[in-house]
This record gives sequence, structure tokens and C-alpha cells, in this order.
Amino acid sequence: MRRLLAFLLFLNLSMVGVSLHAAAAEPVGAGFFYGVVTSADQPVKGAMLTFFHGQPIHSLSVFADDQGRFLSPGMPWADGYTVRVRRAGWKDVVLEQQRPAADGRWLAIDMVRISDPGEMIQQLPSNYWMNLVLEEFTDKAHLLEYKMQCTYCHQQGSPLTSRRKFTREQWVDIIRDMARRSAIISNSLKAELPDHLVAAYADDNVLKKLPAYDGENGPLPLPTAEARRAVIEEWDLGGPTSGQHDLMVYHADGSIWTVDGPMDTLHKISFDKNPDGDRTSYLIPHGDLKPGGVYWKMEKSTGKETPNYLAPHSLQTGPDGIIWLTLASGNQLAGFNPTTETWDIVDLEEGINPHTLRFDKKGRLWYTVTATNHVAMFDPRTRVQKFIRLEFPDVTTQLITWFTPFFIEHADLFNLEDRSADMDGVTMPMPYGIDINPIDGSIWYSQLNMSHIGRIDPDTFEVTSIPTPFVTPRRLRFDSRGNLWVPSYSEGTINRFDTNTMEWKESHVIPVEPLGSEVPYAVFVDPKTDHVWITGTQSDTLIRFEPERDQWTIYPLPTRVTYTRELDMDKQGDVWTSHSSAPAWHVEGGIPKVTRLNPTGAPDIESSGLFNGSRAARAENIDAVSTEPGSP
Repeated sequence: MRRLLAFLLFLNLSMVGVSLHAAAAEPVGAGFFYGVVTSADQPVKGAMLTFFHGQPIHSLSVFADDQGRFLSPGMPWADGYTVRVRRAGWKDVVLEQQRPAADGRWLAIDMVRISDPGEMIQQLPSNYWMNLVLEEFTDKAHLLEYKMQCTYCHQQGSPLTSRRKFTREQWVDIIRDMARRSAIISNSLKAELPDHLVAAYADDNVLKKLPAYDGENGPLPLPTAEARRAVIEEWDLGGPTSGQHDLMVYHADGSIWTVDGPMDTLHKISFDKNPDGDRTSYLIPHGDLKPGGVYWKMEKSTGKETPNYLAPHSLQTGPDGIIWLTLASGNQLAGFNPTTETWDIVDLEEGINPHTLRFDKKGRLWYTVTATNHVAMFDPRTRVQKFIRLEFPDVTTQLITWFTPFFIEHADLFNLEDRSADMDGVTMPMPYGIDINPIDGSIWYSQLNMSHIGRIDPDTFEVTSIPTPFVTPRRLRFDSRGNLWVPSYSEGTINRFDTNTMEWKESHVIPVEPLGSEVPYAVFVDPKTDHVWITGTQSDTLIRFEPERDQWTIYPLPTRVTYTRELDMDKQGDVWTSHSSAPAWHVEGGIPKVTRLNPTGAPDIESSGLFNGSRAARAENIDAVSTEPGSP
């Protein structure tokens, strides 16, 4: 069935430049919804109300205040809304075919508290479930390795990864299969991890620990008043075999672009004609590459069928408006002209597996090359390529890396994928994140497995390697003052490096409950405020840190199993991210999404005047809405 779905989606996406969204009627008015959410005559504080519309779906979410009151922004369509009301600890309420009204449509929502602990805990984000496994570890190194390797491509602890009952033997098989897919753990961790997983997810352990998080306001922390000022929107994009790995804002027109790795596709969402967003998809040309790209012999050696050729990974806009992509499996760079809809494909002259890219002020494209420990530069004007080999932790790793291209080219002789299941962990340095210092134009990178960051002089290409006082630095970003903010994926911290003094200055534990259960993949720094935005990749959140106030704001997201990757920001200061769970059908609803968070978009309930006087007076001339509890 999955192959059939993939084939049908491939046919759909192969119609290059054809919008995936049917022409919609012109939006009308600015009607809105308002009302109150209660349970047993008490307000449900922090309840999230999500308004779904269109096909593919576009949703908008707001929060109820401490009195259970909510107020939506103006809604662009006259009808056709599905409303879902959600708060962990209560049953979802779903209302179909709702119409906003120009003077407000009143919704009185009555929620039912969940009495069965076994049902309630299924609403908890994956990080709560993964924390059960973390509590089993006595060896911190093994704990950090588990967090790193077992959350590479999807959340650990989600309903489809962990909440089913696996035997020890089944866990052993799963771990071996994950190793074939590059999540390779050490032999010492392999020996103990199956027992930890079995013990952590045993019924007696789950029902002893997870219900203890429940309280008067449910099992999850209440969103703060600051968080409840936000409006969160999401757009379905792609299909059940998609994965929107990276996202960017195209500032020339405000459109959003993503790369769909499994489908070799570049997607665009534009908003100039349709508030629900018009989707357009462009299939990336793969030339004469075989399925699997440069890794095709690895696929051939195991008899697997790989549907894609290129695995696009990261994207950025050049100063001339050309969108450039890294094609990890294709071992290429690709430039796309949005005006002419034409492609410029560039083969790498050296190295394997291009990853994250950024442009410097000279218009040169800098990117990490993960499999061969390079940072590379490509100048689109002169077509010059430059490859800079980074530092190695030891001679053995250096030799293995040097021979990696040979091993991949002759993978059918070595049977690499099957052998990987028996490897004793991963020691490859893996250059990962990259960013440009706004002060002096220097290039900075992270080495994920080696726990180093480094600086490259953009003129001399001289490399300065710097160890991190934490493990697994991932996607890093600069603020306006030359401070480099680096997330530790395994340790769940955000760390500041002062590039003026070349010193580590501070480290902050990300305050997502349970502490230590977050895996921050990427950060983005608002260039106007220097606020640091962080992906809550394991906890279905976005997180903002304000350094000047030492203030954290955690924003719950409306979709469960939201595995987030890159962050970007538009001209209005709204934050964007994308869903990249592999496979995508782990995500609630089975379709990956693009997310926008407007931190101050919610209308002010107090100043609206809508909630003055009695409820009877307000509802006198408004049709009552029956709100039977339901499930989406």
C-alpha cells in the first residue's frame, strides 16, 4: 500500500509547475469565532482551538485564557470550518461545518475530563515517553548516545515507534534495522538498550510514572500568558511518503519553499491569491543517476528499492534570487530560477553528501559535506569550487574517511548496509550546521559526532577548530553582535560562544518538562531582537529564549508528533518551520506540514469588549452550538 501511495504521489508531483491546490472562491469578509471552553462548569485554561479549512488543509490555532475565553482573528472564508478543541487531560471536541460571523460566532465548548489514566497518557508528547527510557540509564554516555542516534529521523516515544509492546527480540531486530539506516550505536549500548526499552515501556512502569504528571490543569504545563498571545498556522504539504526536510522564506514575495527529500521535490506555498495557500511542486531533474544516487550500490547490495535519486536536504536564496539546494544522495548542488522555472545542476568535484548551506556577502555558497569531513565553497558566478578538509579526532577515523568514497563506490563488494548493523558505533566527525559571522564574514561550522565547532577564514581558508564543552552540536546561528548560539542535541542545552573573545560564555538547559528530554535540532536568531528561537523537535513545541531577560516561552504546537528541522523568519517577525518525520505517517494525520508562529497575532480578549455582561445577553441573538465530545 505504501508503494502504491508513493507511486500515485510521484505521478502527481511529476507534473512540474502544476498547482496542487484547486482554484478557490474569493475570500469574503473577516468573520470570527469567540466563546468559552469549560468542563464541569470550570474553565479549561490554555485549551487550544484549531480551525481547519480547505483541501489540502490549512489550520489556524489560538489559546483560551485562564477564564476559558477565546477569540479568533478574522477568518477569510464564509464557511467550511472544522473546529477542534484540545487540552491534554480532556477528550478532544470536534465541531464540523462551522461558519464564522461578521459580528462573531459564539461557541460554548463543554469538554469531558478523561478518567482513564491509560487513555490520558496517550495524549502526552513523545518526550514524556522517551524520558521513561532515559530514567533506565546509569551510564550518562550511553544516555547521550541513545538520544543522538535513536531520534535521528523521527521522535522516540511516539505512538508508532514505542507505545506498542515489543519483546526484547523485536527491539534487537529494530535496533539492527535502524543501524542499516545509519542510526548506528556502540556495541556496549546495543547490549543494554533492549532491556531498557522493555523495562521503560512495560505497563506497570508506564502506568506508575506517566499519570503522575496529571493535575488540575491536565498533565502538561499551562501555556504562559506570553505564549497565549500567539497564533499558529499549519499547511499540509506533500503526502504520506513526503518529508519536508528544510524550509525557507523567499523574501522577494513572502512565499515559502521546502525540500521534500523522499520525493525529490521542491515545494512552494504562495499566499497572494488564496489565504489557504496555493501549493506548487517542482520535480528536481535527476539526469542519468540511478535510484539511490551515489549510494545506489549500497541499495543494490541489500535488494531494496529506493524511490528517490537526489534526497534534497537544505535550501537558501542567493543574492540574485536563485534558490540553491543541496542534493545529498545526488551529490550535487541545484540552482532553481523561480522566474524561468529552470534548473542549474552542479556536480561536486570532491566529497560526498552535501548538507547545510549559507551564502556569504560575496554571493558565494558555503556548505557542509557530512560523509567526508569537508566544508565546501561554490561561487555561482565563476563556477569555482573549493573543498576544505576539517580536523579529525584520530588517524583511524581519518583513514576511514579518506577511503569512504571508495567504499561507497564499491558498496556491492562490501555489503555496507548489512555490515553497519554490526559496527561498534559511529566516530565520523560529520560536519553539520554552518553560518556566516555578520561582523567579519567568517564561516563557522559544527562537527556533530566530534563535538567541535570551527572557524574558516573566507579569504585564506585557514581553519580554527574549537572543542565544545558539550556533545552533539547541531545547527548553529549568529546573533547581530557576533555571538554564536549552538544547540546540544543530546544534552538539551543552548550554548553561547563569544567569537570576539573566542570563549564559551554560558549554557542554558532548555526548560521543557521533563527536564533533559528535549533534542533541539536547530536555532534561529531574530536579527532585530537577538531572541533565540529553538525547535522543540521531541516535544511538539517551538521555544523562544530572550537572553537580555533570561526569559523562556514555550509554544505548544497543534499537531502531535511534530518532528521539526530548520527555522526561518519572515519580514513580519513570524517564525516558520517544517515537519520532517521519517516516515511521515508517524505525524498525526499522516501528512507533513509547514508551520508559522505569529508571536503576537492573537486578538486581545480584554480590550475586545465581547465578553462584557452576562453570557445570556451575549448569546441572545446568536444561535447556540451543540458541542458533543468527539475525536478528529
